[in-house]
Amino acid sequence: MDNLVPVHIGLMGHIDHGKTALARAISDQVSTAGLDKHPQAQERGITIDLGFTMFVLDQYLVTLVDAPGHADLIRSVVAGANIIDTAILTVAADEGPKIQTGEHLVVLRSMDIDTVVIAITKSDLVDAKRLAEVTSMMMKIVEDAGFTRVEYVRVSAHSGQGIDDLREALLRIIVPRTRIVEGPVLMPIDHAFSVKGHGTVVTGTILRGHLSINDSIEFSPAGLRSKVRSIQTFGANRTKASAGDRVGVNSPDIDPEQITRGDYLASPNSIPTSDVVLVHGQTNPLYKERITQKMVISAAIGMPMVTAQIIPFEVRDGLRIVVDDIRMGTFDAALVLQRPIAIDAGAKVLLLRTDLPPSQMRIIGSGCITEVAEKIILNKRKIREGKVQRIRDGDVLVEGLASSKSVAESIVGKHVTTPSGAVGIIRDSFGTRGVISVEFDNRVKQDEVVQYERLVEEEYSFGS
Repeated sequence: MDNLVPVHIGLMGHIDHGKTALARAISDQVSTAGLDKHPQAQERGITIDLGFTMFVLDQYLVTLVDAPGHADLIRSVVAGANIIDTAILTVAADEGPKIQTGEHLVVLRSMDIDTVVIAITKSDLVDAKRLAEVTSMMMKIVEDAGFTRVEYVRVSAHSGQGIDDLREALLRIIVPRTRIVEGPVLMPIDHAFSVKGHGTVVTGTILRGHLSINDSIEFSPAGLRSKVRSIQTFGANRTKASAGDRVGVNSPDIDPEQITRGDYLASPNSIPTSDVVLVHGQTNPLYKERITQKMVISAAIGMPMVTAQIIPFEVRDGLRIVVDDIRMGTFDAALVLQRPIAIDAGAKVLLLRTDLPPSQMRIIGSGCITEVAEKIILNKRKIREGKVQRIRDGDVLVEGLASSKSVAESIVGKHVTTPSGAVGIIRDSFGTRGVISVEFDNRVKQDEVVQYERLVEEEYSFGS
């Protein structure tokens, strides 16, 4: 097993499109929450949590990450996409593509997954004409999605038809990610549970660094310290593991109730905890709603998903200036989180509107964390309006922009504008009541509105 190259393949698709049956057909071994062990999942015949199964494919040790297809469980889909190298997207031949089919494609591209196998499942239930129709529909959907390589296979988990074709298609698209084996260890936790006679076990995929028995570790954001007692990969004991490996780590003196999905196992003091981050991102062109200042959204930062307020801003002369909304394209924004989480700088972030119905596109956009901050101070525009009091030779007197002579003197040298486009510079104060003298670059009219914009620093917190 140590000689095999670890890769993670996401298994996605609409509810009841045969993902878990396909995982059972292709996999050699089942891991945490694999193949829908949850009673509700077995009763309803659907996936309700991330499942992990394993198989060997030539030189690769493949971990298959089975993500739920139900629209209400998009959080688990995003969590799974955070750790995969490529993906299989299932589409049932009898039903064809659905809303969540497209949503899962957007999630994959947002997380920089650029290769995918489209598996047309339940192909034994339809005739050749229907298979051709569904394949053609998927080709049109995927055509402009931005994938560099797409493979199409027709499979039946029931009969075994096409399973070998699926394995061959995977070999053509697998490109293992470059693993960062140096530096502090970092592993997002997807499950934590107690094993009788051993204590707490946490499972996850190591994103960075390496881990050995007896290493000191910290669980963030809880700040719990412990040591590694043992390490396993799909039931096989090992003395060490590194980036790319999927492992179970036994840490007996930790209570599993204190750990949640998205927490990190990390080297002590290596990952910050915060409730404010800065993001550089790209909007999703399929999202049609507005993205406004202080809108409450869901943010998937790494594996955890948290409620957040989004504060878009632009950078001008080195200052971050708040803007009213986000236009299509690239953007910069602060995310003010409802609760602190452990955050790895540079982590991917996916922004969603989970309040929207599944019939609408809910993915706002995606990007990367550019800064993890203790607090966030942005500059907000404040506009004061005055009006032209008197037009003189060489200057214009404006009232209403300053409340006193001292205030008027404090804004000398600043620029003002009018709705008609004239730009002026404040030259001096006039009198004792805050009237100012302005030189404009164009003619202005008596009583015309004059605007003075200033920037005020504001600190932001969730709900403020």
